[in-house]
Amino acid sequence: MSYGEDELRDFYARHRALHEAGDWEGLGDLFTEDASYLDSVYGWSHGLPAIRAFLKESMTGLDDWEFPISAVAYDTEHGVILNHWANRLPGTRPDGTYYDVPGASVLTYAGDGKISRQMDLFDTKWMMREIKQWIADHDGALPYPDPNAA
Repeated sequence: MSYGEDELRDFYARHRALHEAGDWEGLGDLFTEDASYLDSVYGWSHGLPAIRAFLKESMTGLDDWEFPISAVAYDTEHGVILNHWANRLPGTRPDGTYYDVPGASVLTYAGDGKISRQMDLFDTKWMMREIKQWIADHDGALPYPDPNAA
């Protein structure tokens, strides 16, 4: 199904605003009941309840992380939005550069302000290297909540 570029741009602006605000519940509202979501670490989540749980679990504690966008493209014929972004950990290295990993998302727009599929793709080994370096540079602190804390 095809969609106008203005509709795709308006939808993506809402999607991006919710993401930047850390409104994971609101972001979940943008998915169809039967949507699917792929994350490079968590794998596939199928259906709105699973996507909501994934968003809450995967994004909790990442309030200081940033996800800057470097490019967005719209395929109006297929209702696809492509974006290139970075997973950026808090702060900078001693040399002033960022701890970050590039990634890309493919969002399939279903109309009526909803997504039927989203795939977030990034190199998980690169991510682990960045996290390990961040920990080493921050005296063993973690850049996210300790998963072993009670």
